[in-house]
Amino acid sequence: MQELNEISSKPSARYALALFELSKENKKLSEIEKEVDVFKGILTDENELNYFFRNPIYVTSDYEKVFLKVCEKLKFSNEFKNTVLLMINKGRSYDLINFTKDFLKLCSINKNELTVDIRTAKKVSKQNMEDIIKVVQQVTKKSIKMNTEVDPSIIAGMEMKIGSVLLDSSINSKLRNLKNSLKRGL
Repeated sequence: MQELNEISSKPSARYALALFELSKENKKLSEIEKEVDVFKGILTDENELNYFFRNPIYVTSDYEKVFLKVCEKLKFSNEFKNTVLLMINKGRSYDLINFTKDFLKLCSINKNELTVDIRTAKKVSKQNMEDIIKVVQQVTKKSIKMNTEVDPSIIAGMEMKIGSVLLDSSINSKLRNLKNSLKRGL
């Protein structure tokens, strides 16, 4: 339930919730979930589309033209296309990445699924990843959707975010805590 409260407190949430309800009503939830996930991937890639939608120097018609080209290329559904066009027309193109995250979180809640984000300094073996999934499933009693990221800056260890809880056993965070303790003179 905490995840739902996190979503509803954001401006992008009302669009995500509207699309979610419309998708359920039209029995197209899994199809639109895939489309939103693809669009989120496009926005988070290093292709400057997210920068474009967040840049206030462009006018609404520019955002519409670009988004319609993306829709044409990827054959997005009318429900998804119209929701994003409404956001663009209401001056919310800067919030598209949050909209996609909110929608996908609603889908996860609907499927009783928990998203676990893991950051490690090195790639984790498949067996270790399966072990982590089993433990988290046993504790939470939910199905798990795992996102992994390799980030050498954490030096060693891992950071695991389960829902809104962050478990940080990275060397980088331990060094940061030690540095802060030394600054305070403890």
